[in-house]
Amino acid sequence: MTSKLIAEIHGSTGTLVLNAPERRNALSLDMWQAIPGLVEQFERDPAVRSIVVRGAGGEAFAAGADISEFEANRATDESAKTYDVATGRATLSLANCSKPVIAAVKGICFGGGMALAMACDMRLASDNSRFCIPAAKLGIGYGFAGAAALVAKLGPSCTAEMLFTAKIYNAHEALMRGIIQAVAPVADFDNIVTGYTTMLAQNAPLSILASKKAIRAALSCTDHDRAEADSAVAACMASADYAEGRKAFLEKRKPAFQGK
Repeated sequence: MTSKLIAEIHGSTGTLVLNAPERRNALSLDMWQAIPGLVEQFERDPAVRSIVVRGAGGEAFAAGADISEFEANRATDESAKTYDVATGRATLSLANCSKPVIAAVKGICFGGGMALAMACDMRLASDNSRFCIPAAKLGIGYGFAGAAALVAKLGPSCTAEMLFTAKIYNAHEALMRGIIQAVAPVADFDNIVTGYTTMLAQNAPLSILASKKAIRAALSCTDHDRAEADSAVAACMASADYAEGRKAFLEKRKPAFQGK
C-alpha cells in the first residue's frame, strides 16, 4: 500500500484517488503495484456499484509514469519487464473488474495516465483536460498490450495518430475521437460524474455485468468469453432482479435492484 493512493467509498461509489498532486499524480512503481489490491477491495464489497478513478489536486488526472524512477526501475531489460508486469496488472485489474469503472479526468492525462484511463469502461473529462501518449517523443516503444487496448476502443487509425504523432488533444478533440464519452465545464464536472454513478447504481448489477462480458467477448472473439457472456445473460433471466424489473414496470415505479 502507499499514501499516494486513496480508496474511499461514498454511497454506492468506490473512488480510487491518485494522490501525488505535487508531481501531478505521476504514477510511481508503488502506485502501479497497489492498484490491483484496492480494485479487488471494491470488487468484493457488495455495496459498491461502480468505481471512479480520479486524480487529486485538480490539475491532473495523471501526468504519466514517474520518469524520475526510470533510471532505477526501467534502465535494464529485466527491470523494465518487472515494471511492465506491474503496469499490466494494474490496468488489467480495472479492465477485468466486474463492476463499471469510470475515469474522471480533470486536467492532464498523459502517458501512463492514459493507459490507466483507457483501461476503464468510460472516461468523463472536464473541458480543461488534455490527453497525450508521448512515447514517440521519449524513445519508448509502446507495447502490444497497450496498443491492443487502444485499438479495441479507438480503432487503428486513431491509435496510429496518437502513437505516431504524440499529439496533445484537448477535451473536445478527445470527445470527437471517442477517447472520452462526455465533457463538461470544470464547475459542473463533479455533478456530471455523480450523474453517471447515480444512473449506474439504479440499474441492475447483473445486467451491467452481462454487458461487460458481452463487450469483452465481442473484442476477443474467443469461445471462452462467448460462453461467459451467454452464462451471464442466462443468470440475468433467472435473477430476482429480472422479476423486480418486470414488476416495477407494471407498477410504474423505479425498480430496486439487489444484484441477485
